[in-house]
Amino acid sequence: MKMSILVGASLTMGAWACVPGGEGCDRPQSLCDATTSSGDPTTTASTSTTTSNSGDPTTTASSATMSEVTTDADSSTTEPLVCGGTSLRIVTYNVKSVGFEDTEQWNALGTILARLAPDLICFEEVGDDETGPLRALTMALGWPEPIQAESSNLIGGELHNACLGPHPMSRIASYGNELSPDPNASDVARDFLGVRLVHDGCAVNVIAVHAKSGQEDVDFFRRQVEFIRLGQAVDDVRAQYGDDPIVVMGDFNENPEDPGIGTVFDGLPGGLPQSYELGDDIEFPLVYEPFETIAAAGVTMLDPTHEDSPRMGTWGVSADFEGIRLDYVYLDGPLVEGAVVFDSCRDDGVDEPPQGQWLAMAGDPVACGVSELASDHLPIVVDLTLPAD
Repeated sequence: MKMSILVGASLTMGAWACVPGGEGCDRPQSLCDATTSSGDPTTTASTSTTTSNSGDPTTTASSATMSEVTTDADSSTTEPLVCGGTSLRIVTYNVKSVGFEDTEQWNALGTILARLAPDLICFEEVGDDETGPLRALTMALGWPEPIQAESSNLIGGELHNACLGPHPMSRIASYGNELSPDPNASDVARDFLGVRLVHDGCAVNVIAVHAKSGQEDVDFFRRQVEFIRLGQAVDDVRAQYGDDPIVVMGDFNENPEDPGIGTVFDGLPGGLPQSYELGDDIEFPLVYEPFETIAAAGVTMLDPTHEDSPRMGTWGVSADFEGIRLDYVYLDGPLVEGAVVFDSCRDDGVDEPPQGQWLAMAGDPVACGVSELASDHLPIVVDLTLPAD
């Protein structure tokens, strides 16, 4: 049975969209250069025009001027922020794909988003050709334009990250191969997406991650390089915004119990794509230590469970299988009020024993099976407090 989300909101497929802030467009470039993703005038950094895998023109900011690309979207001011403290909900969700508008998958995804009521949610596995249904989803929810990472490169699987929510936010950067000082590097499959949300005068910077999948040695190698690059992205955000709170979240495609952790590489492994080029700043021997590498960036991993349950799996979950933990949220600065892995089959709106593994949601509980329709992953929901200055 088809599950409709919100009535009276629709979007004609193929409508022009600027995605985002003039940096990547599926409408004439001249229009994108003059407007932000919300349609407001903007000033962008020096850019160069290229063509994405889908054939659409994109404009990428120079890595030397990433901090000039965007401003705080909800204020459009250069005045210093004054944070008196606020609470907000963030979510990370590998959606597998957004799905075509009005399909069961698309409606199930919208139903879950309406139930979670996030202030900011980041998607992983958005198809490079899914701007239309993604925008339709945000409009159906009454949200502003989503912010998307650049289209994936040849080793990215035609997938990218996107962040969205009910509040305006700004794009910090789409972090990819330019993180390496080596201009020939091509060792990040899917760009990390950095966005900034200013809510009630309090800022939080978020980096969305979708790491390389797979369990072969070549996959361990590529993930380790990507997690080194992720640390560089965190460093760049701190260089721009100082001690503002940071959230790093997404699908890391790894489990702490993986026996492959600790694998040592004395050189390039076999099986790398022809277009893969390791940046010359990466040194051998290279040890596969994903969680240590991420923690070295100064962020702390949360350990959320399912509602009223000790389960922690985020992928492949069923009634008979607790799933595998692949998705994570890391923090530096925000205080945690609560965190859960959301599964509609455990969503009853009641905080049952053991207490503490439950969050209040919006509206009525979602029917069991909706999560399975929406994606093969489950979202992680975290309620945060941004402390006063």
